[in-house]
Amino acid sequence: MEQMTKPTRKPKPRRLLNDDEWAQFWRHGGITTFERRGNPNYDGEIREFWERQFATLLEGARIVDLATGNGAVALLAAEYSATQGKQFRIDALDRAAIRPDKDLKDAEAAQEWLASVRFLGGAPNERTGLESESCDLVTSQYGFEYGNPAASAREAMRILKPGGRIALITHHANSVVVREAREGLEQHLLCLRQEQLLTKARRVIDAVESAESEFEKRMLRYDARAENLRRKLNAAVDRVQQQAKRFSDPGNGIGFVLNGLQGVFSPGLQAEQRRAMVRQLSEASDAYCRRMEDLLAATPDTGEFDRLVDHLRSAGLVVEGWFPLVYRGEALMGWAVAGHRPREEEAEAME
Repeated sequence: MEQMTKPTRKPKPRRLLNDDEWAQFWRHGGITTFERRGNPNYDGEIREFWERQFATLLEGARIVDLATGNGAVALLAAEYSATQGKQFRIDALDRAAIRPDKDLKDAEAAQEWLASVRFLGGAPNERTGLESESCDLVTSQYGFEYGNPAASAREAMRILKPGGRIALITHHANSVVVREAREGLEQHLLCLRQEQLLTKARRVIDAVESAESEFEKRMLRYDARAENLRRKLNAAVDRVQQQAKRFSDPGNGIGFVLNGLQGVFSPGLQAEQRRAMVRQLSEASDAYCRRMEDLLAATPDTGEFDRLVDHLRSAGLVVEGWFPLVYRGEALMGWAVAGHRPREEEAEAME
């Protein structure tokens, strides 16, 4: 009898963003990972979760935010510290060369609190460089899962004081964040790879480049090659517009590319200007795709999230609980996890 074998799970794609690319991503000047009108920090249930963690701390407590990016959680801590009259010491670490003091100049919600946070680049989750047993609270939002969770858990255990707490928000495979990432990535790939809009646009630009006078430009309509390339580009744009109907937010990718193309073919531009705009559009779209592929690769499925919790426990941390975090009562945003490093007597009782 032939032996049955368990199907092997297809591995996730490799993470694509290196430290320099992450640093460049944070140059977009947003406090959070997401583009939001007015560029505010997290609010609603996300802010409430973090404020509950801060409320457990005494005067002078030290908070360390891992994979901080532009410091969303650290800035929430600084605001809470000031409004509650508690002088927290706040360190915000990231493996990338972050520079929120420069990149958040236009983020009004951050200005008042930036000076209260010490930002440290070149400090990955797994090797913070901080002193052992020096922290009262370790936090991370949408960052812990991008590194090595097992090594990150051991490092958190090392730097926490006995009794110190850890709180995380990670991506959730069914969250609105991940759903939008998948949809946005699909839209960009539809435009760039399936329909090759930018390649077709470059061919049109090359075909009409020789026309200089207004008369020559009008005569291009009788140039069979140029007209054929234009028809192919227009047909591809029409197909993309038809496909847009199946997406909940076609502006997430299709709108970005089509609006960019409209600018490329604005009247009065020289061929080289148009080529430069296509290059910029291509680079921006490619960067978006890499970022979304990175996010999807980092997002834990159910089994991976269970292993993340096991990594925390294996490192010696007590996991008090975890739950799906829902924003504004309806949008699933991720997993929230809370726990602590046991005090000596608690650790002895656990043995």
